[in-house]
Amino acid sequence: MSFISLYFILFLIVVLFVYFTVPKKYRYLVLLVASYIFYLINDLRAVIFILLTTVTNYFSAVKLKSISLKQKEFFAGKDEEWLKENKKKFTKKFRKKRQWLLALTLLFNFGILFMLKYFAYLADAFAEMINVQPLGLEILLPLGISFYMFQSAGYLIDVYYNKVEPQKNIFKFALFVSFFPQLVQGPISRYNQLAPQLIEGNDFDTKQLKSGVLLMLWGYFKKLVIADRANILFETIMQNYTSYQGLEIFVAMLCFVLKLYCDFSGGIDIATGVAKCFGIDLTPNFKRPFFALSVTEYWRRWHITLGAWMKDYVLYPLTLSKGYNKFIRGCKKVFKKGVAGKVIPSGIAMFFVFLLVGIWHGPDLAYLLFGVYNGVIILIETIFNETRKLKKIKPKERKKSTQRFITFVKFTVTFMLVFFGKYFSAAASLGVGIDVMFDWFLATFRYTDITLLFNNFFSRTDFNLINIIILLVSTAILIFVEVLQERGLKIREFILSKRQYIQWIIFYVAVIVIILMTAYDGTGGGFAYENF
Repeated sequence: MSFISLYFILFLIVVLFVYFTVPKKYRYLVLLVASYIFYLINDLRAVIFILLTTVTNYFSAVKLKSISLKQKEFFAGKDEEWLKENKKKFTKKFRKKRQWLLALTLLFNFGILFMLKYFAYLADAFAEMINVQPLGLEILLPLGISFYMFQSAGYLIDVYYNKVEPQKNIFKFALFVSFFPQLVQGPISRYNQLAPQLIEGNDFDTKQLKSGVLLMLWGYFKKLVIADRANILFETIMQNYTSYQGLEIFVAMLCFVLKLYCDFSGGIDIATGVAKCFGIDLTPNFKRPFFALSVTEYWRRWHITLGAWMKDYVLYPLTLSKGYNKFIRGCKKVFKKGVAGKVIPSGIAMFFVFLLVGIWHGPDLAYLLFGVYNGVIILIETIFNETRKLKKIKPKERKKSTQRFITFVKFTVTFMLVFFGKYFSAAASLGVGIDVMFDWFLATFRYTDITLLFNNFFSRTDFNLINIIILLVSTAILIFVEVLQERGLKIREFILSKRQYIQWIIFYVAVIVIILMTAYDGTGGGFAYENF
C-alpha cells in the first residue's frame, strides 16, 4: 500500500476516525495496530525483522537499566572506606556488562542489516574473484529497515548513556519503532522527541489536520508532478546516452537531481503531513539544501536526521575514543606547532562518517565512491574552516555588490560539486558500472549542436512539449516556494490564516492540479529510499 494510492488515503481516513474516536489512553494502540497493518500489507514476509529489532532493543534497554540499578544497590550498603578502595574496580565491572550487552544487541541488529543489504553482493564479488559461478542471490530489503534500525539503535545508545529512561511497555516501544508514516523512508526520530507524542495521545485539532493535508499535497506535488516526470526524461536519455548530445545529457542529469530531491523530500513531506494530521510533529529532514553555500552546509540541510544520527552516534564517540585521542596526539607531534595537527584529525573523522554514509546507501561501488567523493570535499572544507578559526581569520568587510557576487560564486560552485557527485547515485540507480558512469560524465561535455537540440529533442525522447512545459512550470513553482521559505515565510500558516472559503479553494485547486498534472500511471509509485 504505497503512499501514492487511493487505498492509502482511505486507510488514513479510517485510522484518523478510529484514533480520535477511542479514549485518549488507548490511542497509541490504534496507531500500533495501524502501523502493523500498513507494514504487513507492504511487506508480509519481512515483519519478522521489525519484530526482532523491537524485541531485542526493548529487552536490552530494560536490562541496561536493571544493571544500573543493581550497581546502585550494590554500592548503597557499603561504607566510605570500602568504596574508596573498591568502587573503581566494581564500577568498571558493571560498566563492562552494560558495554557487552549494548555491543551484542547492536551487532545482532546491524548484522541482520548487513546480511540483507550486502551479503549477496559480496558473495557474488568473491565468487567472481576466485572464478566461480556467482550465486546470483536476490534478497529483497524489508521496507524502511535502515530507518527503524537506526532509530532503535539511537534509543538503545541513549538508554546506555542514561539520556532517556527505558520504555517498560513493549507495545508503546513497538509503536516508536514502527510508526507507519516514517516507515517508508524516515525521518529517523529520537525517542525523547517522538515517543511522548505517540504515547500520550492528542486531541483533534482542525488546524493541525489542515496543516497536515497541505503538507501532504505539497509532497504529492513534488513526487507525482515533478519527480516522476523528471525521472522519465532522465531514464530515456541515460539508458541510451550514446544517441544524445552533451547538453541533453546535462539536462538528463539535472532531471535526476530534481527527481531525487523531489522524490525523497516529497515522501518526507507526505510522512510529516500524515503525522501532523494526528497532532504529531516529526523531526524536519530537509531545509532547502540547494540554497547551501558549501557542500558541508548542503549536507546539514539534506537528510538532516541521518546527519544528526551519524554525528551523535558515530562522529562524537569516534573523536572521544581513546584510540582517536592517541591519533590526535600523534598528529600534533608530527606537525608540531602547525595548525595541521589540530585540524587534520577532525577532517579525517568527517571523511570517515561520509564514507559510512556512502556504504549505508548500498553495496554498489558507485555508492562507495559517492561517499569517498563527498568525504574528500568535506575533509578539505573542514580543514579550511578549522584553520581559519584557529588562526582567528575574520571575514573581510565588503561592499554589498561584492558580497552578492561572492555568494553567487559560492552557490554555483557548491551546486556544481553536488551535481557532479550525483553521477554516482544516478549510476547506482540504473545499475550501471563505474565505466559507464564515467562515460556519462565525459559525454556531458560532448559537442552540442543547439539547433539540433531544439529541432529534434521532443521526437527523440518521446517527452512531448506538454510534459516539458509542466516540468518547467512545476519546477518554477518549487523554486518560488522555496525562495519564500528561505526568506522566512511560513506558507502553510499564511494559507491557514486566510478565510475558510480561500482555504477550501486552495485545497481543491491543489488536488485538481496534482491529478491533472501527475506523471504517475498506476504502475510505479515507489520511493527511491523506501528500501534503504
